Amino acid sequence: MSYNDVASSRQNPYKGQLFNKPSGKQAGVDVNEGCVIDYEGKDVTPENYMAILTGNKTAVKGGNGRVLQSTSDDYVFLNFADHGGVGLIAFPNKYLYANDLLKTF
Repeated sequence: MSYNDVASSRQNPYKGQLFNKPSGKQAGVDVNEGCVIDYEGKDVTPENYMAILTGNKTAVKGGNGRVLQSTSDDYVFLNFADHGGVGLIAFPNKYLYANDLLKTF
């Protein structure tokens, strides 16, 4: 899941690419290279995130439909980078509050 707004921005001179560490005259390392993004742009929503985490394929809107199929025997690592605040995750157009996220565990 990646909103991917920078990579697809018309202001990005390297369309579809996202660099995390420019190095002088070189653009740096393209962090999107080799990544499969299952949910992008308008499909990056709290509802989809919760459906993915809970394995609820019927609740997913857009994307490729992939969801977690983990069991209580699995370990799942989540990393979510955003500009949120205390008690919430800031999605592009909506918030996911901590008390709602905790319901998935």
